[in-house]
Amino acid sequence: MRLILAAATAAFLLSAAPAAAQSVSIADPAVFRAKLQAMGYAPGPLTKKDSVPEFEIEVDGFGTTLRMQGCDKGKACKYITLVASYSDILNAPAPWIQQMNDEFDLLRVGTNDSGQLYMFGAYVIEGLPERELRRILDFWAADTNEIGQEAISKGYTTQK
Repeated sequence: MRLILAAATAAFLLSAAPAAAQSVSIADPAVFRAKLQAMGYAPGPLTKKDSVPEFEIEVDGFGTTLRMQGCDKGKACKYITLVASYSDILNAPAPWIQQMNDEFDLLRVGTNDSGQLYMFGAYVIEGLPERELRRILDFWAADTNEIGQEAISKGYTTQK
């Protein structure tokens, strides 16, 4: 009877355990780009393949440049950066930018050479489960939206 109970318990626990999560690798940028495509994102063509590989990707409707950094001749990359700018938010006041940097402590918010507001985030993702990469991208989408809405509510957009 104990053997049957033990077997039944083991079978239950094994069936309740989640399937092994697939991990993410950015060692090969082309494989990583394909992984994002398989996850339902639509990455653009891979460029700068021999140095700092990058591609454009929409994350929840917001255009973002995804760069693989710390690479050795375009391979064995160590981390990613996400960069996005708002073409309709020009010359936001420095105190507000500092407030956004204080509130969004995992991002860097600033203005580029054209005065456009930008966001930047760096993430070590090698070996993470896919669900964690998706969570990072979900947070990126939420933060880009929230910062954009904050800028609109403050009247910092060029379009009224």
